[in-house]
This record gives sequence, structure tokens and C-alpha cells, in this order.
Amino acid sequence: MADIGFNDDVNVGGRKFHVQTASHHSQGKASCEVFEQGRLINKSDVTFERRRHVDPDQFENRIRNVVESLHDETLQEIELMFSIAEKINNLKHAPSHVKMGMLFVKNNLLQDGIRHFEKAIKLNKNQIDAYNNLGLARIRLKEYDAAIRVFEEALRLNADYPDIHHNLGVAYYLEKQHFKAIDHIQAALRMNPDYRLARYNLALVYLDSILGDKKDTKLPPASIRAERALQQLKELKLKNVRQVLSKVQKALKQKDVKTAVKIIDTMREKVFPDDMYNLIGVDFYLRFMYGGKSLTNRTLEKFERDLSRAIEVKGDYADLWNSLGIVHLIQCRNLFIQALNEFNKALQINPRYEKALKNKKLVENDGKEFLILLRAILK
Repeated sequence: MADIGFNDDVNVGGRKFHVQTASHHSQGKASCEVFEQGRLINKSDVTFERRRHVDPDQFENRIRNVVESLHDETLQEIELMFSIAEKINNLKHAPSHVKMGMLFVKNNLLQDGIRHFEKAIKLNKNQIDAYNNLGLARIRLKEYDAAIRVFEEALRLNADYPDIHHNLGVAYYLEKQHFKAIDHIQAALRMNPDYRLARYNLALVYLDSILGDKKDTKLPPASIRAERALQQLKELKLKNVRQVLSKVQKALKQKDVKTAVKIIDTMREKVFPDDMYNLIGVDFYLRFMYGGKSLTNRTLEKFERDLSRAIEVKGDYADLWNSLGIVHLIQCRNLFIQALNEFNKALQINPRYEKALKNKKLVENDGKEFLILLRAILK
């Protein structure tokens, strides 16, 4: 069976995006790529069962439906994202600008994200998460000096954020200012000793500093730095880190610090995959607050599944639990309204149906308080 593909342009906010979706039968997946001015900005995959059905036409239709659904949903997501952004642009609500910026960054639209983070800071100079996300976006653009200025400004406002210290340390490391990098990452660990990514990156900076200058007078001797790097990895006690630790120890025994640094750096994404779980809550918040009728029953069911899966992995994210609770309340409201419509339908068929009439009156009278409660929570 030949692979199935779709190509479409979507024009939003004076910009044109090209969406290209195709099946890859041999791999059992469909891929959707989004381009702007020829630059790939995002890619997503969904898998499907490769086993061929008895009826070849039925099998092909099933795959076509998978590819077409992925393609259409991506087109709609792009349009909705910019529609929500347009609404937020007219508001003076810093947290919404931060969340909108995070969604743009998730889709590799970094400059769009930066504009929203900067707008959030303009609206509220104490919006620390706006500084943090702005600095991270600058790092992704390799604008390390700009990132350092952003993080330092955040610390002048409030020095009690481990994430800001850690991310500032990473920016200094990328600028090869190892002493300052170690100082800030250690500060993050003093605030939060369980900050695993910070501990992992501290090991990286210790070893990379040896490559930069073995005799740096501000830092301990190179041999001590190597020992401290190994100690940081040992303290992590993560399954994926064992492999990293073993390879690093082997490289250091051969006095190959460069290889040890490369191992830690390249394995970081495997040990600490991108945290997409919190963005599920961000996406839901934006749709709920500004997405209009985009929260269909099907969309709510998808958010319910995604949030539930995310909670299984990141059960300590309060935003995820709150978002899931709101999803369930909206579903309650929808079912409540559906039930009332069904009682009315029963009475249309049989106006003398006493049970349906009684249920309708109970819902209309006693149910008002329930709806008032829902409106207050969902406001």
C-alpha cells in the first residue's frame, strides 16, 4: 500500500504556515511537519497498527483517517493558537501572557514566545516565571549574554528561586564562566537538595571547567573537580544515570575529560526528557479561558486522558490536578445540560409522562444552585 499524504497552507496573523502530513506504513506511524518560510518548526507523530486487515480497502481507510485527523487537528491547533494570542494581546493579564509564551515556545515559535514574556514583565515586573521563561528562550536562541541579564534581573527582584539560580548557572556555563556557573547551581541545590537536573549539570560544569582551565585559581585543582563531578552523579541514584556514571568513570580513568563531558552532555536528554507534562495544563488553561467553543466534548475527553497520564508521571504538579478537576466540572455541567434536554425530549414525546416532568422540575429548581456553583468555580 502506498503511503498517504496531505499538504495545506494556513494563513494566520499575516503569516503563512505549511503543514505536511504523511503515513509511514513500514514504521507504523504518521508524521506531521509544520514549516514557516521553509523552516521546520514542529513535528509530531502518532502510531498505528501495521497489521493488514482482510479487506485492503478497510485497512487503507483506517490509515487515511489517522493521517487526515492528525493533519486537520494540526491546522486547527495553529489557527486556535494565534486566535487565543490575539485575544491575550488586548489584555493586561501577565500570567496569561506567560502561558501563551510557553505554548509558542513549545511549538518552536521562540520570538512569539519572547514577545509575550516581555509583555508579562512590562505588566508586572515581579512576574518571576516570565523572567525564567524569557531567559530559557534566550538560551535556546544561543543568546547567552542576554539570558544572563534576564536571570540576574530576576534574582535582584527575588533571590529565592532555585530554578532561576540553576538556569543562570547553565547560561554562565554556556558562556564558559565556570566559577559563576558552579556558584549559582550550588545555590540552587542549597535551596532544593532534591533538584536532580541541577546536580547533573553541576557534574557537567565541574568537568567542563577542567577543559577550560585546569589551573583556574578560583576553583579547586582539576583532580578535585573530577572527584566532585563523580560524586554528584553518584548522589543522583537514578537508573539512567548508572550508565552515564560508568562511562564517565571509564573515560576519566583514561584521562579523557573531553569524552566524559560529551557523555554527560549528550545523555542529558535521555536522563531528563523534555518536561511536556506541565504544558498540558498550560494548553488547557488557555483553551478554557480564551478558546471559546474549542472545548468540545471530544477535546475534553482528550484533555482528561492527557492530564491523567501526566499525573501518573508527575503527580506532584498541582496545576495538573487543578486542571483535571476543572475538566471534570465542565463535563458535569455539559452532562447536566444534556440531561435537561433529554427530559424535555421525553416530554415532547409524552407530555403527560409524570416521571420526566418531576425530574425536569427538580433539575430546573434544585439544580440552579449547582449551576451557580459551577459558574463561580469556572469563572
